[in-house]
Parts: sequence; structure tokens; C-alpha cells
Amino acid sequence: MSDEERKPSSMVIKYLLIAIAFLATMVCSAVVSIFVYKTIMEKKSETSVDQEIITKENITFDEFTIYPLKEKGMIKFKVNAEVNDVKAKEYLDKKKPAIRDMIARQVMLFPIEEIKKSYQNEELHRSIRKELNLIIGDNIKVESSFLGGQVKKKFLVVKVSVYDFSAITME
Repeated sequence: MSDEERKPSSMVIKYLLIAIAFLATMVCSAVVSIFVYKTIMEKKSETSVDQEIITKENITFDEFTIYPLKEKGMIKFKVNAEVNDVKAKEYLDKKKPAIRDMIARQVMLFPIEEIKKSYQNEELHRSIRKELNLIIGDNIKVESSFLGGQVKKKFLVVKVSVYDFSAITME
């Protein structure tokens, strides 16, 4: 074989290698771009979750009648929870029996005087809200696109109201 016959094949190989390197660079830059886009969208959605805590729905639980374990008496009250989305309301509606049980167990462990004080300074309200948010947690799923185009939403109980409260000690 002469040198003239080898030159065209070596030129083709050089151009082929250059083309492969160019394509590999394009693919790598596309992957990096998608990763950066998803990261930016996640950060934007986290900031928008904190800004959008608006009450949209209410869920009311039936009256609680609880008999404390430490003394003879009775505690009655109703609970209304304000949530930031319809999906949170639907989820809590499904979990009403478990929620009622959780609240009753928490309250029955304390003496009546402590429950009265926690109701007056709204500790009871905050503890119920905290427990409801723990129940919701990350259990409500929202579909998102591959590139993260949808905003992630955090489902929360925004406010809890305890009303028609009465606590009576029986002799």
C-alpha cells in the first residue's frame, strides 16, 4: 500500500474522531443543563412554599369527650383545622379515626388543670397542629414533570382552633 492510499482513510478517521468528540461534548452539556435547571426549579419551589401558606379549606372534627387517667373528670371540646390545600383536607378526612385517637391519647395523660392551662395559653392548639402536620408529613404526592416544571407544594395545617372547651373535675 502506498502513502496516498493511507491518507484518505486516516483523514476520515480524524474527522470521525472530531465528530464523536463534538457529539460527546454536546451530550455532556445537555445533561449538565438539565441538572442545573432542575436544581434551580427545586430552590424556587422551596422559597415559594414558604411564601404561600394561605388557608384554603377547613376540616372540623366531631366533639371530643375525654376522661383523664390521672383523676376523675371529663374534658369536652371541638377542633377545627385550617389547611392550605384541598388535598390536605381530603387526606385528613380519611385519617379522622386515627387523628381522634391520637388527640384523645395525648389529652387523657394530663390532669384537668394542666389541660385548662394549655388551652388558655394555646399550647393545646399548637400541639394538635404539630401532630396533624406530622400525620400529613410527605404522604400527599403531587405529580411532577421530568424537568421539575411543576412547583412542589407543602401541605400543611395552618391553624387549629379548639372551641366549646369545658373541663370538669368529678368528685
